[in-house]
Amino acid sequence: MEVSLNKQPDKVYDVIIIGAGPAGTTAAIYTARAGWKTLVLYRAEADGALGVTQKIENYPGVPGPLSGYELLKIMREQAKSFGAEFVRGKVIATDLNSDPKKVYTIDGREFQGKTIIVASGAMERANKFKGEEEFLGRGVSYCGVCDAAFFKDQPVAVIGDDDYAIEEAEFIARFASKVYFVVPGSKIKAPPEVVEHFKNMENVEILLRHRPIEIVGDQVVKGVKLKDLQNKQEKLLEVNGVFIFLGGTKPSVDFLMGQVEMTEGDCIVVNEEMMTSVPGVFAAGDVLCNEVKQAVVAAAMGCKAALAVDKFLSGKKKIVPQW
Repeated sequence: MEVSLNKQPDKVYDVIIIGAGPAGTTAAIYTARAGWKTLVLYRAEADGALGVTQKIENYPGVPGPLSGYELLKIMREQAKSFGAEFVRGKVIATDLNSDPKKVYTIDGREFQGKTIIVASGAMERANKFKGEEEFLGRGVSYCGVCDAAFFKDQPVAVIGDDDYAIEEAEFIARFASKVYFVVPGSKIKAPPEVVEHFKNMENVEILLRHRPIEIVGDQVVKGVKLKDLQNKQEKLLEVNGVFIFLGGTKPSVDFLMGQVEMTEGDCIVVNEEMMTSVPGVFAAGDVLCNEVKQAVVAAAMGCKAALAVDKFLSGKKKIVPQW
């Protein structure tokens, strides 16, 4: 069941799950099946590390090979069958101490929930490009919906390699005269049909195996230096804007704004029942920085967090299993 963007601002969910990877989606299966009004906020269709995995053969009960994206779709359909609602929207801020708790997306929407499960994975970049911080707000942007209109009839570069970056680039292409889609690797981590549609856009040029070196300019961005990894040559791409949507391996927790206890490596600290230092706020999956990064492990943590949410909301003395 998809949610309209014009939802009532006073609607309060029992649980809001941030992230639709194996941890978040499994949590949604359990909370929705238990009868709790469940909302899942997700950044992209092929969300997280699993979503961009090319081949899965060892997920229990699901014979492979199949792509991580295909496995996610199966899991999400199961969650939806129990009534979980999925809304696409990048979370940028939260208020975890309010009652109900509040979650804000990059396009200005606010969602309210009695409990929160953070399952946003570990896909943030730890290191920035030279010039990135210097020109932030002066040609460098992390939000196409927010800033694309400022580059009407101007050339821009979009740095990314997944379907989230493609979605942003397609929106930016409505305004820009030219969009250079810069991919550091040899392929785009997105469903083939998404990539094919993107390739056919008239004002889009895809540059595979081009690593950004430096964003340059004076008062504003004038270009981005790239290294062509195929011929080992450097070149300057003359653009007026640089939109960055690359992922990494750092926990995606900036939207928590320091409201929960974390380690020095930005890993969320939880107790045995997956609850953070804030009552009613739980976490599961790669945001906990477990050594073993497997979809089945993340799913197990999502299950455990969901059962703990059920205990919290119902006031039970102990976690009750579901079958």
